[in-house]
Amino acid sequence: MNLEWQYSTPQAEGMDAEMLGDLDDFIKQKRYRLVNSVLVVRNGKIVFERYYNKYNENTRNQIKSIWKSILSLLTGICLDKGMIRSLDEPIGDYLPAFQRGVHPYHKAITIRHLLTMSSGIFWNGGVHYHCPMVEQMKRTRDWIAHVADVAMKDYPGSSYVYKEWDVLLLSAVIGNAFGNTSYELCEQLLYKPLGISSGRWAESPCGVSYTVMKGEEHSNLSARDLAKIGFLVLNNGIVEGQRIVSEHYIKEMLRPNDNNSSYGYLWWILENGYACKGFGGQEINILPKQNIVTVIQATPTPSSKTYGDIHKEILEKSVV
Repeated sequence: MNLEWQYSTPQAEGMDAEMLGDLDDFIKQKRYRLVNSVLVVRNGKIVFERYYNKYNENTRNQIKSIWKSILSLLTGICLDKGMIRSLDEPIGDYLPAFQRGVHPYHKAITIRHLLTMSSGIFWNGGVHYHCPMVEQMKRTRDWIAHVADVAMKDYPGSSYVYKEWDVLLLSAVIGNAFGNTSYELCEQLLYKPLGISSGRWAESPCGVSYTVMKGEEHSNLSARDLAKIGFLVLNNGIVEGQRIVSEHYIKEMLRPNDNNSSYGYLWWILENGYACKGFGGQEINILPKQNIVTVIQATPTPSSKTYGDIHKEILEKSVV
């Protein structure tokens, strides 16, 4: 199965074409020079598509932390196929470094804690989230053992802290459960069925796939690729009649967690939908009641600009 987009007009799908047509002026007025792509899918059809800065429908953009949300979908696939028995399994079952008793809390960290950013491992993101702790880790060969040596700040599950440790550990768990890397699992069981083409994700010296740090260039995706991921979630895990992720997992993934009502399993919970977001303005927004997926891509810079008002003020308000 390979998802191929159909096309329609905004008017035919119940959207205000005139308001959507104001997007160019809105972007100029806001001086959003780094925005590269804006795309709207409604009722399963592309109804609006704009590209800037010499981008087009085939141009790929850095996905940044949208990778986190993709990892969540991969976790659901592992669970569905029995590679992972339960989200409440200790991560030590897959990562020996967390079985060694370096800290007594380690054996209490579960897969669910990684999905909800509540492992309890100490984290300091630095100024503008430049992640000095990650740079220190990258100077070692065994990244998982390095993270296992980082101090524990909280008991697992007791508090939410957005951090890179949890997703790196989750990628390692997925890879070990699958018997390869999380990229290989993604390529075979998510990207290939959706018809998404991606370069190989970077790997740590110890063989763990990652993308959200430097070296992620080959993980870039097009706006249409991101729309496919949003469309999969909008349709509760089914695309073109093929079940890719169970509906049960999708619904659980999008439920607010106990420590942050705006966050599920590596997905953001909106007032009227769901989203995944990446550093520098990458967004997939899903509005289930309106049957809409919107995508925004931009060139990331150290200042981490965001462009959520494009979705809120133009795309969302254009629904008739």
